[in-house]
Amino acid sequence: LYIDPEECIDCEACVAECPVEAIFHESAVPEPWRGFVALNAEMAPLCPPVTERRERAGHRTLHRLEQQ
Repeated sequence: LYIDPEECIDCEACVAECPVEAIFHESAVPEPWRGFVALNAEMAPLCPPVTERRERAGHRTLHRLEQQ
């Protein structure tokens, strides 16, 4: 998943939605990951945009087990 910096409006809504806390505002990217900012900018235009919410992998299986 890439966030297109040209499309991003800097609302930071995606930060709270990331289940693994891997999204940061560009000004707050930790030093070890700053090299990924350029990679993100390069790759984002090449990927289709996410337009709907989907369940995380494994979530449905866990949900089914809880219901049994």
